[in-house]
Amino acid sequence: MPRLLRSPLVAAAALACAASVRAAAQATAAGERHTLWTGGESRSYLRYVPASYRADRPAALVLVFHGAGGRGRGIAEHTGFTALASREGFVAVYPDGLDHRWNDGRGFGAPHDDVGFVRDLLDTLQRELSVDPHRIYATGISNGAMFAYRLACDLPGVLAAIAPVAGAMPTDLAAPCAHTEPVSVLAIQGTADPLLPFAGGGVGVAGLRGRILPAKESIAYWATVDGCAGSPETTDEPDRAPADRTRVRRTAYPGCRDGRSVELYTIDGGGHTWPGGPAVGRSVGRVTRDIDATSLIWAFFARHPKP
Repeated sequence: MPRLLRSPLVAAAALACAASVRAAAQATAAGERHTLWTGGESRSYLRYVPASYRADRPAALVLVFHGAGGRGRGIAEHTGFTALASREGFVAVYPDGLDHRWNDGRGFGAPHDDVGFVRDLLDTLQRELSVDPHRIYATGISNGAMFAYRLACDLPGVLAAIAPVAGAMPTDLAAPCAHTEPVSVLAIQGTADPLLPFAGGGVGVAGLRGRILPAKESIAYWATVDGCAGSPETTDEPDRAPADRTRVRRTAYPGCRDGRSVELYTIDGGGHTWPGGPAVGRSVGRVTRDIDATSLIWAFFARHPKP
């Protein structure tokens, strides 16, 4: 696996930081709270290790990033990844953003080094646990979804796959991301999202919080990175819950190199929401019940380890 630390000086600093890692006395249903000293600040995260974990069997790791204004505990409860991790035997980690936000590459707010935090977090987790370097994944919603795109760009060769939900790729990431390495991508986005428009453009109700690529352009970008051949193929998913007034279409690129995959689940009529998750209010739109994002994402991750 590519080293996550970039120089002997940084490596030495990270080893020193490791001595400052503390597990909080408090444990929650989502896991134990830990802190990590990195970038001159104390950062926190929840870590859930399933009962089936064994040091002699490297486990998959799923990083789950909250949206703006959220916390790790909240996204853990909202998505249900901890219960799935218990059943499937992977480690789930829910980091906390400083000021409840992530520096996702839009150039809007959150100037702190979140990529450096995740780099040090992964180094810490790999020292403390037996983590499979071929099965490290990232997902998130909204600001956390855009940050997952940034991690795929700025930690080349580290992540096997990402799954952004209700968040497209920031426009300002496209050019600097050209250096990155292939990664499988499963994106989920609603056509009636009032905050991150499916057609791209300005973020937020007033459109003043940076800009994003259209959903289709976001996955087309990664289809190019992954060397996918041919035109995308779109199929309709079953309408399992007609009452929710949404329909789901799956678009997949064929022939990606080394078994990678690039897919987009378009939620027609879907809002700024987590498919299959709790309702969060009319202001952000409808929640589809035709798919369950949490189980869909894990199934995608399980099929796409890093070659």
